Order: sequence, then structure tokens, then C-alpha cells
Amino acid sequence: MSVLWFDGLLTRLEDAGVYFLPDDDLDELLEAAAVNNFPLLRVNLLGCAGKADLLLRLAGVLRFPPYVANNFDALADALGELCQPDAPGLVLLLEHSEDLRRQAPADLKTTMEVLQAASREWAGRGRPLWTFLALANAEFDALP
Repeated sequence: MSVLWFDGLLTRLEDAGVYFLPDDDLDELLEAAAVNNFPLLRVNLLGCAGKADLLLRLAGVLRFPPYVANNFDALADALGELCQPDAPGLVLLLEHSEDLRRQAPADLKTTMEVLQAASREWAGRGRPLWTFLALANAEFDALP
């Protein structure tokens, strides 16, 4: 893909949501976020084995209070509160999810659903929230 493609995508409020991203496109995403002045927060999931660790990592990167790491409802509430009128948008990049996808796929699925719902909520307020789950190129190419 190209930076211009990502640049155009990130500005499309109606398309904001959760997406898989091949590793080859990481640099273009980083540059497009910078061009649009969208903060890009990277969440390293290397060695993450389940819900508690996943929520803790998200809460840490997003600078949420510790109680957010307790459950998905608290994460959803905190994501809603994160949307501010002066924010241009936000990009989350979830990286190294192999262990989590193998050991706790239901927890990852629920997290992605919470993030997708938050994207819809943000869009209703006129702000895009993007989440990209980076995958190795071979894994991305194998997606149905």
C-alpha cells in the first residue's frame, strides 16, 4: 500500500474501526498517522497470554487508571472518555499478538469488539478511532 492510501483512509470517519494489517504496511501507517497529526500508540503484546495481561497493557499505553485493567466494560467506558473534542483522531497499533491469538483467542476477539464499538462511538462524535492488528505478511495473506 502507499502512504497516500493510508492518508486518505485515516481521514474517512465512516470507515474507522478495527483492521488487520500486514507488517509490510507498518511504515506507511506510521507516516500517514503523522501526516494527519493522529497520535499513534503502539501496544506490544509479545508474550501476552490472556485477558488480565491484555487489559493491563492497553491501560498502560492509553494511560488509563488501574481499574480499567479489571474488565472489558471498564475498558469500553475509558475508551469513550478518551474521545476529546480537540483530538483529531487516534490510531492504536497492536503488535506481536501471536501468543494471545494462540492462547486466548476469545479474549482478543472481545477486545476487538470493544474497540470496534468504541470506534463507532467516536465516529458519532466526529472523531476517528482506528485500531490495526499487525500480522506477519504470510498470516495476513492467509486470511479468508
